[in-house]
Order: sequence, then structure tokens, then C-alpha cells
Amino acid sequence: MPDSPSTPRVLILTQEFDPTVDPVVHSLKARGAELVRVDLSYFPTTLTFTTSDFDGERRELLHRGRRVDLDSLSGVWYRRPTAFAFDPAMSEAEQQFARNEALHGIGGIMRATDCLWINRPDVDAVAELKPYQLQLAKRHGFRTPRTLLTNDPQEVAALVKSADRPVVYKALTGGVIHYPGAFPSGLFTTVVGDEVLEHADRVRHTMCMFQEYVDKAYEVRLTVVGNTYFPVVIDSQSMPTTAVDWRGENHLPYGPYRPLPDDVVERTQRLLAELGIVYAAVDFIVTPDGEHVFLEVNPGGQFMWMQHDLQLPLSEAVADLLCAGGEFRRGPVTQVGY
Repeated sequence: MPDSPSTPRVLILTQEFDPTVDPVVHSLKARGAELVRVDLSYFPTTLTFTTSDFDGERRELLHRGRRVDLDSLSGVWYRRPTAFAFDPAMSEAEQQFARNEALHGIGGIMRATDCLWINRPDVDAVAELKPYQLQLAKRHGFRTPRTLLTNDPQEVAALVKSADRPVVYKALTGGVIHYPGAFPSGLFTTVVGDEVLEHADRVRHTMCMFQEYVDKAYEVRLTVVGNTYFPVVIDSQSMPTTAVDWRGENHLPYGPYRPLPDDVVERTQRLLAELGIVYAAVDFIVTPDGEHVFLEVNPGGQFMWMQHDLQLPLSEAVADLLCAGGEFRRGPVTQVGY
């Protein structure tokens, strides 16, 4: 990239096909930003990282003739890149060694890249841990569903037999399963009952999360871009396919715009500040008496469906943040309606 201190410079790390990135790229170009979009799967074939303090200091990325000075970046958008792709002629042991070396080397180079990140991957890795989120949310004053995390079948059986509320099973990582030769399938949040007792031994296979079912008036998907909040009401109780998990319907039943109460905004800001993330998708249940119950934070949650459906300026907000660069701090919040 040519040296022009007034021009925002943005690096986007994402997979080759990512329709969420395209509108943001358009918004960045409209702002005169210089940008490079690469996937980590290009490393090491066509993507090169170099840092050196021989004969001066250099920290750069090179991809198909385009050179990026990592110290000149205003922002990096870390948007679900895919894994490194090594020479298949290498043995499995050699590829594992190369992968570990790349993780340490590139991870260290990027961690030392001092600019605005949406979001830095090491911060994301901690922020997306659901049990940790729930603990922090309670510390910051949110009600959360009562939760059992276990791989002990007896714990699950005891809960189902004694619970005073319906119980749901919810995957910790989004619930996507990739079966060979098939399209990825998802595990939606599901109400469980006595039938789970017949299969309780399966709980031993991994960590499982069970929560109390919380009565809903509606739900909120809050997209946070810096200090700009985009709360979207989902009228999940109006359709049987969305009543337990609104991801069960392609065409969502949106409700009228309702800004978040000030106390919910304040608690959310404190939670996200402790998690250290700039971008987040936060899910709430709103109970019939108006209480906002915290469900989870997704540091890499999708947002383009809401931009398309509700004409929300989400890609513009992301582009503005990447162009502004600098150290990010949580501050006064602007809520955007639809």
C-alpha cells in the first residue's frame, strides 16, 4: 500500500466466499480506504508474513504482489478466516509441526499489530466461552437462565426429574455438525423431558448444557458495533417454529423497534468492556414483565440478514469503525432503530 497517512488502511481476514464482508468492502471503498482482503488458507502458498529488525524495522504482509505495512493499519477485521493450507506432499507429522510454527509465528505477529481490531482473535477465543459469559453477566447484574453444565448422566437425570420449570438443551458452540458428504446441520435449542432419561448415557460423550426455559414476551438480537447499538426485536412467540429457538425460521417475525432500557445498556457496556471485544451480537429474552434475561454473546455473530431485512446501516458502522482506527474505549451509546 502506498504511504499516505491520511488514508485509512484496512486488512480483512476472511474466507474466500463471505457475503457478509462484501457490503463492508463497498462501504470502505466509498470512504476512500485502502484495503486488502485475504484468507489465512492462502498461507504459505501465496501469502507471506515477514518481520525483521535487520537493517531497520519491517513488519509486513505480502499477497500476490500487494504489500501491507502492518504498522500503518487503522483497522483489522478478523472475520472467520479458514485454516492454513500446507503442501499435501508433507507428511502428517510435518504438517502438524508447520501448523504449530505458523500459529505461534503469525499469531505473535498479528498480536503485536497495534490498531483497532474487530475482534482480535485471542480476545475472541476467551469472549466466546459461554460459561464464562454467564458468570460475568451475573456479576454485572443480569439475570441468566439457571444452567447445568456437565457430562454426568446422573446430574441430568436428577435435574429433569426435579425441575420446577421446563428444561432445554443448548449447544455451547452453535450446534453445527459437519457430516461427511452432507450439508452442515444444526442443533437448535430444544425442550427436553422424560425421554432424555432413556438416552442420558450419551451425556458422557462431551460437555452438555441444560438450562431452565424462560417465559418470553419477545426476544432481542442486539448487534454492537463499537459504541453503536442496533437492538432488533424478534417476535418469537408469534410462530411455533420460532417459539423455542428463533433460528428455526428463515423469515423471522420482527417486532416494532424498542430501544434498550438505560440500565440494560449500562450493564451490557460493562460486560463487553470486561470481555474486551469491539463487536458483539448479544441475545436477550424479554419476559412478560419486561425483564431482559441475558442468554449469550457471540463475538462473531452474523448481521447482514438484519441489514437486508430492516435496512439497518450495519456495514457502514463497521466501515466507519475500521477507518477511524485508534484505541477503542467503551463510552456513550447511540441506539439505532428501524
